[in-house]
Amino acid sequence: MNAEKVLKSSQEQAIAAWVGLINQLRIDDLIEGLNRQNKNLDSAMGSMNWALEKIENLVVANRGGGKGVHGFIAEVAECGLENAQSLVRGDKPVMEWVNDNGPADLVRNGVPIQVKFVNAGGKFSLDAVAAHLRKYPDFLDKNGVYQIPKDHLEAVRFLYEMPKEEAAKLVSSDGGPSYSTWKSIHEFFDSSGFSIDDLEASKFEYSEVQKNVIADKMAEEKSKLADESERIKKGIYEDHKPTPKEGAKAAAAGAVLEAGMTFVLSVKRHLRNGKRIGDLTQEDWDEIAKDSGMGLVKGGVRGGAVYGLNNYTATPSAVASALVTASFGVADCAHRFRNGELTEIEFIESSEIACLDASVSAFSSFLGQTIIPIPILGALIGNAVGTTMYELGKDFYSKQEAEILAHYAQELEALDEKLDGEYAACIDDLRENMSTYISLLGKAFSPNLAMAFSGSIELATSLNVPDGEILHTREEVDDFFLN
Repeated sequence: MNAEKVLKSSQEQAIAAWVGLINQLRIDDLIEGLNRQNKNLDSAMGSMNWALEKIENLVVANRGGGKGVHGFIAEVAECGLENAQSLVRGDKPVMEWVNDNGPADLVRNGVPIQVKFVNAGGKFSLDAVAAHLRKYPDFLDKNGVYQIPKDHLEAVRFLYEMPKEEAAKLVSSDGGPSYSTWKSIHEFFDSSGFSIDDLEASKFEYSEVQKNVIADKMAEEKSKLADESERIKKGIYEDHKPTPKEGAKAAAAGAVLEAGMTFVLSVKRHLRNGKRIGDLTQEDWDEIAKDSGMGLVKGGVRGGAVYGLNNYTATPSAVASALVTASFGVADCAHRFRNGELTEIEFIESSEIACLDASVSAFSSFLGQTIIPIPILGALIGNAVGTTMYELGKDFYSKQEAEILAHYAQELEALDEKLDGEYAACIDDLRENMSTYISLLGKAFSPNLAMAFSGSIELATSLNVPDGEILHTREEVDDFFLN
């Protein structure tokens, strides 16, 4: 048995198994990440459904009356949406709905938030904020935040940052803010000591939290959450795609491992017949270095090819390594054939054996990994057992196979000679028949009417047309067409 060949095959499959393990771990992490994101989306939708249920209860109970229910709707919608946006990203929910008619309506990570959605008075909810601050003067001292509609805060900030000279030109006839509005906003901040940074924009505009439109708005936000989840999943997929950098690492690892194994086997071959390390000559070391360098190149090609085939063509790593091994084997046979070292028959036989060896190695590794589902170890044991059995069987049957192949070659040679003779006879017969047929065609389509008439009769006869259906004379022609 060729123990060196078994060892070399095991090393080749070890590279394949290692690359396959890297790819499988990345794929497993990808699947886990996608499943985790699906759960994140489910949690986010659960938060939105919770909010919709609470809103429905608020509307049914008409809490706050016809003019105040939208304020409670804003609190619940804000809580549900903000938590959903955290959950869809895989974070924990950050918002809590207090619902106790106390100083805070919401609490975000310990920060109290008072929500004010008031459109009356044209002060963009600021009057409601001032009233609350008078009732709870220590609210800001406790790091409290006032939340007003998103469109209200945009208007407040716009007027707050506007110079007085520009504000004086404002007129309310066009439906926009007036100078008096600008003035009241500045008086609010100047007299209360209130900072604009103490205001926070809600995720909703004032018109979006009304009881007749909130369901549509929440449905729109649900759609945005689903889109966000898809963007996150796309990012997860992009992060787990095979990369040239990882392929280069696989090639480098394959090169180092195969070069190391080739070095060991080459040294072992040179230490036969009782030789010691110290007995190796400079020529021996040159051959060892040459073998190791070739192993380095082959290992790099193997690692890179297995990585590429495994990732971009869905080829199992064991099969990919076998393809590389078979390619190297056939290339070596082709080189020896071009140099005259192998005959044509020997080249074909050697190439077939190289492919068969690689196939046995791939199948054994694949079977071993299936039976022993331990990464790398299963492939190595399967390859070692399968290749060993194959080598033993090949050694046992090698003489008988050689005789069979020799007999098969003789039969092929005899068959070739027989077929060559039959082919030549067939070609001669075909050439003669074609010559006769072309001659008949020339007569049948001759410009000479008499020759064409007789030629057509001769052509029809040669094609086995019944004599009774052939027109032989002018009288027969006239009778056929006129009667």
